[in-house]
Amino acid sequence: MKKLKKIGRFCAISVVVLVPVIFIFQIIFKLIWHFDILDKKAYRVMSEFWEQGGVYNSFSDWCFGLTFLLIPVVWIMLSRKIYKFGFWKFIFYPIVWLYHKLTRPKNMEMEHVKIKNLGGKDKTLDEIISDKIKEQGQDKGSAHVVRDLRKQISLKIEENEKQ
Repeated sequence: MKKLKKIGRFCAISVVVLVPVIFIFQIIFKLIWHFDILDKKAYRVMSEFWEQGGVYNSFSDWCFGLTFLLIPVVWIMLSRKIYKFGFWKFIFYPIVWLYHKLTRPKNMEMEHVKIKNLGGKDKTLDEIISDKIKEQGQDKGSAHVVRDLRKQISLKIEENEKQ
C-alpha cells in the first residue's frame, strides 16, 4: 500500500512539473528554432520534410533533435528531485529563503572561517590528564589523581568493549 501511495505521489508531482517544463522548453524552441512544440502544424511540416528526403545534418538540427529528446529526461529528473526534496518545501523555498535573508541581521552571517592551528600539536594521554587536573583545580596529589583518571578511562574502555 505504501508503494502505491509513493507512486501516486510521484505521478501527481510529475503532472504538476510537466506544465512548467513544457512551457520552458516551448520558449526555448521558439526562440532558437522557431518551432512550437504544442502546435500540430509544426510536426506536420517536420514530417513532410523528412518524407521528402530531407536530411538533418547541420549542427543546429542535431541540437534540435538532442534538445527534443532531453524533454522527458529533464521532466523525470526534475520530478524526482522535487519528490525527494518535498513538493511543498520546494514551493515555499523562495519565501523561506527571502524571510531568512530579511530577518537575519548582517552580523549573524558568518564569513568563511578557517580552522587552522587551533589544537596545536597532538597531546599525549599524560598531557590530557594533567590538563584535566588543572581544569578541575583539585587539591589531591597529582599521582593520586592520575591513577583515578586512568582507572576511569580503563573502566570506560572495558565497558565499550563489552558492548
